[in-house]
Amino acid sequence: MRRNTLNFLIDTLALLGLFVLIATGLVIRFVLPPGTGGRHGGHGLQLWGMGRHDWGDVHFWTSVIVGVLLLIHLVLHWSWVCTTLCGLCGVDRAARGGKRNAFGVACLIVLIFLFGGFVWYASSAVQEVDLPEEIPADTQRSDSTVPGRHKDENHGVAHDLVRGSMTLAQVEIATGVSVATLKRELGLPDSISGDDRLGQLGRRYGFDMKKVREVVAKHMRHGDER
Repeated sequence: MRRNTLNFLIDTLALLGLFVLIATGLVIRFVLPPGTGGRHGGHGLQLWGMGRHDWGDVHFWTSVIVGVLLLIHLVLHWSWVCTTLCGLCGVDRAARGGKRNAFGVACLIVLIFLFGGFVWYASSAVQEVDLPEEIPADTQRSDSTVPGRHKDENHGVAHDLVRGSMTLAQVEIATGVSVATLKRELGLPDSISGDDRLGQLGRRYGFDMKKVREVVAKHMRHGDER
């Protein structure tokens, strides 16, 4: 295979990988936001048979492949990279022959140490914290009507589960409070779809996420009367 053809193939694959990274990132952030993964036995959302955590795996392994492709790209352009580094560091053109590769290797070692240092620091900075347990959607209604369940507890659960990026249908899955109840309590018309997002609806109809969480906490406490 000719060098130009190989360069074109590697660059094309890297570009496609970047598109996949962007697409999967958008899926994880907006289509399947936090709270829709279905952990601890709860019901979650899926896109094309894959849940949020499956898409996270695709995102990670795509980033690994793109990284490998970029390394290959670097190898194919090694002479140009080394020459450019020498020029940026002010090395005389006549002396570049013996020092060119040394500058390239030194730069590569610095990058490796920076990347490895970041991973090491992140690993050492991890802290164990107590997180609220996700409540399975199929047990929300029975749990919310247990005598003695405290108001503040319901508000805490609602705060943890409900996000502005979620749709009405996703809130129903995560909390057990029906779309019809949310529409009624928030003053939304019946024509609103369950696929509309809370943040957009709030800006259009004049309510905030505090109001939404109060509604969710109320109906988790008393039971969702459809």
